[in-house]
Amino acid sequence: MAPPALANGMTSIRDFPTQRWIGIVLVLALALLADLRSAAGTRLDSFTVDEPWHVVAGTAYVRGEGFHLNPEHPPLVKLWVGAWMPETFKLPPMPALHEKSQERDWVETTMFFGNDARAVQTRARLALWTLHGLMLVALGLLLWRAFGLAWACGTLLFLALEPTVGAHLPVVMTDLPLALSLAIAALCAGLLATTWRWPWAIGCGLAMGVALASKHSALAGLGGLGIGLVIAALCGWRQGRGEIARRMAQLAAAAALSVLLLWSMYGLHFHAGADGRDAFNRPIADKIDELKLPHWRNAIAFADDHRLLPRAYLWGLADTVRTGVEGRGIGMHQVWGTTWYGNPPWFSWPAILASKLPLALMALLLAALPLLARTRLPPSARWSLAAVVAACGFHLVALMGSEGIWGGVRHALPILVGMAVIAGGAFGIAMQRRSRALLIGVTALYLLAAGMTLREPRLWEYHNELVGGSANAYRYFGNEGLDLGQRFHEIRAFHDRVIAPSGEPMYNEYWMGEKQVRAAKLNFHRRVESLDDTNVAGRYKGWFIYTMTDTLPWPQWDWDPAVVFKDMRLVARFGYVGIWHGEMTRPQTRAGSMFSRISDYIYKDGGDDWKLVSDRLEEVVAQLPAKVDAGVELGNAYLRQGRRSEAIAAYRGLLTQTKVPVEPSIAAQLKAQIAAIEAAPKDATVEPMRNPWLE
Repeated sequence: MAPPALANGMTSIRDFPTQRWIGIVLVLALALLADLRSAAGTRLDSFTVDEPWHVVAGTAYVRGEGFHLNPEHPPLVKLWVGAWMPETFKLPPMPALHEKSQERDWVETTMFFGNDARAVQTRARLALWTLHGLMLVALGLLLWRAFGLAWACGTLLFLALEPTVGAHLPVVMTDLPLALSLAIAALCAGLLATTWRWPWAIGCGLAMGVALASKHSALAGLGGLGIGLVIAALCGWRQGRGEIARRMAQLAAAAALSVLLLWSMYGLHFHAGADGRDAFNRPIADKIDELKLPHWRNAIAFADDHRLLPRAYLWGLADTVRTGVEGRGIGMHQVWGTTWYGNPPWFSWPAILASKLPLALMALLLAALPLLARTRLPPSARWSLAAVVAACGFHLVALMGSEGIWGGVRHALPILVGMAVIAGGAFGIAMQRRSRALLIGVTALYLLAAGMTLREPRLWEYHNELVGGSANAYRYFGNEGLDLGQRFHEIRAFHDRVIAPSGEPMYNEYWMGEKQVRAAKLNFHRRVESLDDTNVAGRYKGWFIYTMTDTLPWPQWDWDPAVVFKDMRLVARFGYVGIWHGEMTRPQTRAGSMFSRISDYIYKDGGDDWKLVSDRLEEVVAQLPAKVDAGVELGNAYLRQGRRSEAIAAYRGLLTQTKVPVEPSIAAQLKAQIAAIEAAPKDATVEPMRNPWLE
């Protein structure tokens, strides 16, 4: 029997005939294909810089150590991977941590000195392939229910071929779980708006809870879903107040269930520790006070005062607002080959997505739009598509309103998954219409996408032809979508084969933690090992690890690659990373390394020789007058010595230098600090300014 025809003569997508068991097999097969493609394209990757934190923190959570470690992310992914860690995973007693740098050192020591990092990574990758595979299956089944099997298969095939998705499938980070759970929540919301049945309300609540427990930025997309569902509920006004009340009760239940699920992830404890302690590296009151936006500051403080959400979640939310929404004080952005100062341009996120999405999949997405506009969809498809668009649209608006684009495409993964749902409609409609020409065209785009991407050995780094491919993307962008530390294994192999036999030191400007390189016994040298360093000229000889971005001129930082690399030879390149051999003389580089050593002295070692600190910082600022953190610390060191006029001069120097404009919020802090010093009586104590770049 032919499926029933719609008013326009087309058949319902949802009613595409097939055997149920065949559909289940197809969904499972496509989810497995995504994992297998991911395994092929990430087999060479080491840990990214964030993964050790998540693994160690998750293991601590599972073993009952509380949620005070790495509270800047909700616990779902960490709990999942922590449950996969064997009893042999060593977790030493955690010392008191007062700054993020101390936490980073402890985590890296635990991972790289206390455990076999490669064995841990293998187990963690299996855990995340399993988690994401299950989420892909759930997504596929819901797509099948809302749109039909063909549409579901088209979407899953898009996700299986998309390099960024494949890159994140084994990674212990929060971005892809958010993207998939938000899409699942949107589909449940669409089916709820279609049927107003309690099972979909429960499913929607559970999915929203998973999204909340995945990443704090879920709030934007869930806000869009909430508004859409309220509108859908009010559409029942013709059926009377009772129907509207019933629908609102379902929405309230879904919202309550999502919050309850979030609470359960924290063990139903308000405090980070079961003992009632909140041993974060900084008190939550300080995190809230640092927020510039009063509505966020007031809302988070209210939620904390009234214990509406777990404190660790609220601590992380404050951190997310400060670093993501308000920015990290990084007022320079590289977008499509142009350097922008202050806030990033409005088109930053569309540009990032346009550079990352394979062109064939982009063509499939563009082809789907007019097809969808001209196709009469059944109610389940209409509402579900509207829910996906609402969630992705609100997420995109939130991203475009933020000041931080440093995370790159991973922060836009919910939008990418939404694109996959829309693009899947092209295959669904082609099958619905039984159009041979349309089906051939759509299939050709999938095959072309496979041809474009299957040859890519490093999925994380993939960029399309619009920016000259992966090898040239560094000329256009400067975000974490280029690299996040996953080249360590190749660097280590090169070191053992070439650098170690030479006996010469290796200097590193790449995403490798000091504990990671020392545990691997690499011949790593800091440029400045001590505050007594006298190499003011910055002369060094040996092996130098830089990124390809460093081969571009940056006049605002007095960085001229023709001068920096004139006595060095590029001997190896691993994607975004290059290894040079030879000699360099650059006092600015030494100054940057000196500042790193000073920061360790202050925030790790607890040093308090402020005269020594100010002397060394004077050398740093003389070479790097636009370095905000150095200028702030110099002013602080003077202030601690009672040298108020010099402190004012140091703070004001950042405002008057013309190299790099100071981010407006930091400029406001500097002006407030200067005003406080000038207004204070001579015998009064003026507190040093907190470095705005400290996490």
